[in-house]
Amino acid sequence: MKNVTLGILTLLCLNLSAQDYFQQEVNYTIDVELDDENHTLKGMEYIDYTNNSPNDLDFLWFHIWPNAYKDNSTALFKQALELGDKKGYYSSEQERGFINGLNFKVNGEMIKWDYHPEHIDICKLLLNKPLKAGESIRISTPFFVKIPDAKFSRLGHVDQSYMITQWYPKPAVFDKDGWHEMPYLGMGEFYSEFGSFDVSITLPSNYTVGATGDLQNPEEISRLNKLAKITDTISNFGEDMSFPVSDLSTKTLRYIQKDVHDFGWFADKRYHVLKGEVKLPHSKGKVTLWTMFTNNEADLWKNSIEYMHDAVYYYSLWNGDYPYKQCTAVDGTISAGGGMEYPNVTVIGESGNAKALEEVIMHEVGHNWFYGMLGSNERLHPWMDEGINSHNELRYMRRKYPEYNMLLGNLPKFIKKSLDLEDYSNKQIMGEMMYFMNAWTGKD
Repeated sequence: MKNVTLGILTLLCLNLSAQDYFQQEVNYTIDVELDDENHTLKGMEYIDYTNNSPNDLDFLWFHIWPNAYKDNSTALFKQALELGDKKGYYSSEQERGFINGLNFKVNGEMIKWDYHPEHIDICKLLLNKPLKAGESIRISTPFFVKIPDAKFSRLGHVDQSYMITQWYPKPAVFDKDGWHEMPYLGMGEFYSEFGSFDVSITLPSNYTVGATGDLQNPEEISRLNKLAKITDTISNFGEDMSFPVSDLSTKTLRYIQKDVHDFGWFADKRYHVLKGEVKLPHSKGKVTLWTMFTNNEADLWKNSIEYMHDAVYYYSLWNGDYPYKQCTAVDGTISAGGGMEYPNVTVIGESGNAKALEEVIMHEVGHNWFYGMLGSNERLHPWMDEGINSHNELRYMRRKYPEYNMLLGNLPKFIKKSLDLEDYSNKQIMGEMMYFMNAWTGKD
């Protein structure tokens, strides 16, 4: 009888919780053009916003995160300064970035909007009439972005290599706990609404692009296939890192994707391309794999399709099949860490050796599950993406490399021997590290 009562109470709690839960739907259509002489973006954005909450909404909070790079008053540069990084706080106007040219309309009518009282990378849209529960509106705005130097954080350029992330006006999440407007931070990630993206990118014809979504241009797919065949034949990549002159002609690449909460893209004229495929363990469906890289660590990237294949396969085996048609990893400068994930695409920084490159690629691909599909609030609950993902990372590395040790693997043998660490297991090391970290922070 106790078990029956417990079961009924559990079902009742789950039902009540389900009744409280809702998710807003945000569908984007964006047209954007890259000016690679002035390092700017000029775009037009349309957002179909559906209010699935039980509340009528009088306003919407929006993130306009390129403004995080605008001046030294921003949360991004203040946080970096507190952590000892002075690059942003004392940077020049030329190195910084911003977003402007905003002119928000709702269903074709002008509305009033204003900046957040504390954060210039957040703004509030004041609706002319409430958005009632269950109804939808179309929001539109042009926008102009000056792309900052990539040395600061995730959005940026190194000469004519572009990492375009957190780049468009984007509604903050509204859930059962209310609005979650938040300034952009280097140490602190994201929480976004799910929806669809239809993004068209115009840029000089000799750029190669890795992006969220499925590429819709047959001629560009053919071009990538040709580049992949050429890359397969290269045995010595050389060290040339110079940029070719940009073509005078341009192309417009269209990408579409459903059921994601962000869109990132990366463009470089120097990319080599590799292509592969993985058969998913449960559905037996196939996912196309792409890697794109420069000469910088090309010899390491030569085996990158293997790393992509194994990452998608094992994460699918353990956590459910990858639900999209393609997965891409690109080589790039990433100032926020060794790698950074976006739906379908991840950017990887310098690795130094093949094992480190595999581990970072695998880890960042894994974020397609955590937080990509899970969609948790990374700012409030980082353990739900980094913690769970790191568990899968360790599982992968020990499955493929049984002697792998997460913390001691890169230590020289003489150091491990002198410190009597040769026989320490992952479990022992991690257990002691947790104790030491608690002691260090005064929580033991």
